[in-house]
Amino acid sequence: MNNGFVLDMEANWKENAIKPLYRALYNHFRNLILSSQIKPGTRLPASRELASTIGVSRNTVTESYSLLLADGFITSKTGAGYFVSDDLLDDNVLKEKHIETNSDFFVPEISQSAQKMMKLYDGNRHSHNTNAFAPGRPALEEFPFDIWARLLSRRWRLSGTALAMIEDPAGYLPLRTRLAEHLKTSRGVNCDKSQILIVSGAQQGLDLIARVLWEKGDDIVIDDPGFPGINGVIEGLGARLHPVSIDDEGMNAQATVINSLNVKTFLVTPSRNYPLGVTMSLARRLALLKVAREKKAWIVEDDYDSDFRFDGRPLSSLQGLDPDGRVIYVGSFSRIIFPTLRLGFVVLPKPLIAPFLAAKSYIDGHTSVIHQAALADFFEEGYYASHLRRMRKLYMMRRQYLLDALEKDFKKELRVLPSDGGLHICVAFNAPCNDVEFATNLEAEGVTVRPLSKFYRNTNQQSGFLMGFAGYREKEVCSALGKIKKMLSV
Repeated sequence: MNNGFVLDMEANWKENAIKPLYRALYNHFRNLILSSQIKPGTRLPASRELASTIGVSRNTVTESYSLLLADGFITSKTGAGYFVSDDLLDDNVLKEKHIETNSDFFVPEISQSAQKMMKLYDGNRHSHNTNAFAPGRPALEEFPFDIWARLLSRRWRLSGTALAMIEDPAGYLPLRTRLAEHLKTSRGVNCDKSQILIVSGAQQGLDLIARVLWEKGDDIVIDDPGFPGINGVIEGLGARLHPVSIDDEGMNAQATVINSLNVKTFLVTPSRNYPLGVTMSLARRLALLKVAREKKAWIVEDDYDSDFRFDGRPLSSLQGLDPDGRVIYVGSFSRIIFPTLRLGFVVLPKPLIAPFLAAKSYIDGHTSVIHQAALADFFEEGYYASHLRRMRKLYMMRRQYLLDALEKDFKKELRVLPSDGGLHICVAFNAPCNDVEFATNLEAEGVTVRPLSKFYRNTNQQSGFLMGFAGYREKEVCSALGKIKKMLSV
């Protein structure tokens, strides 16, 4: 054949061919047309002739021509064959090679909020790291996955058709009912099922709060140090983040820096600061409620792992102390069930129910119903309470084992910061040390810790690291501690 573009096809079109072959052939023709290597009006080879030349079946060529015809790249003339469409004039065709080498060609910029989130985004926070001592990992080997699988299977078998049509943005009613009962007895939360909104993880709950309550320029007060995942939610929206340093009683809402602010929301972790583990005292809780009332501000209570308090009974929630209905309570099942379940909840003051339901309905309609139904059964049949009791006992033992090992072998180099629970401990260096560099070097040895300094927004940073213990057996802990000891000795 003497068509130049066909000779080119013979040389390279199959090199990176995807399957099916007719789609690869279609893509090659499309690229040649878009890059003007085949001009409008050019006649394409007959299907039988082309198939023989390039070594494919005639059906492959016919299918690719049919796709090109359907998409308008070529036209068919009875008795004459296929021709590149005359509608594709040279000055209206996007040059494919130009697009490939200039990715921003004719592409508008992303929003300023997305640009801010990209700058703040930390991909490591979502890594699937299973090395000791990566925080946030529960004892997955102890979760009753056989029971969970049976509950899921039974739900599909008995009520799959009904569940497939439930689209309540608030969430599955039986789960909200069970959860309201659990929160009342375990955390002193004052609510009923109508106030509970099931969300796709606590992070979506925080995103909903931002969408419904905050505007650009609003003042949001947070703990310092604190959970870095909230940075993108606040600053991406254009609100102003105001970190307030905590002490051994938690955040002081009467701090001087707060007096001058027109606070829209206090975002706090009163049961246990993340990462330090500090619990907000009762006096500070009552002071926070008073200041929030004076400033007509909302309070977001992020209660991420309060079920795991080992020194005494779980504390009552800040929400349960609130006389005004200004506290929004956020929780998650990730640390009790398993992280990829992506089920969390928000307990709303009654005036906020309607706007939050509207926002949730536009974000994703509703959270996965089948997993909500299985979790409701997990509650109803006593598995949740049983699993929680077992995990409290196990985590208490694993925590004590790690504390004893640190006390015995690391007293000279490290000190454990006081905390009454949680799934990680926080340690500080006794001598000056770059904790980021230390964590990076340790990662290369197969041990994961989170550098403490990365959780601070202000300059008065402590140097140390977080050590998750819940998901690791004694053998793993011993091996990882040996590598930390070696690193500290260098």
